[in-house]
Amino acid sequence: MKMKRFSVKAQPAPTCGTEGAFSLVEVAFAIGILSFSLVAMMSLVPVALTTSRDSIDKSLELEMLQVVRANLLNTPYSGLADSGNFLFDADAALVSGTTQAEVRYRVDYVNEPSTSFPGTQTALSLRTSRLRIENVLTKQVRQSCLHLPDNGL
Repeated sequence: MKMKRFSVKAQPAPTCGTEGAFSLVEVAFAIGILSFSLVAMMSLVPVALTTSRDSIDKSLELEMLQVVRANLLNTPYSGLADSGNFLFDADAALVSGTTQAEVRYRVDYVNEPSTSFPGTQTALSLRTSRLRIENVLTKQVRQSCLHLPDNGL
């Protein structure tokens, strides 16, 4: 019996870089850079949330101050109370009742004695109102003041 011989042709070994794959070191290095970047970006999230909350609070505070100022200016100058308060909801809308579930902000004001301007021919006077704005939920307090002119009422 005669045996047939088979010949095996050797294939060339693949050379590095001909197929476009990444090495394990390159992949590990990319994952390290990616994780470092993600940790840095995630550390900015609390700062962004705090800044956003402060911005909303400042905006609501300005809206409340406008409402308080308008109410105090519409009151006759001689009839201004020495102190009082205004209650606001979460959207800085004036709350008329005393329902504590709706109240989010409380604005207390204290009117100081009138100041007369010296050397004027007319009797002009100015009253300063010191305001205390309190967030009822967080107990955060801010101070402000308004100057109310004698509007002739």
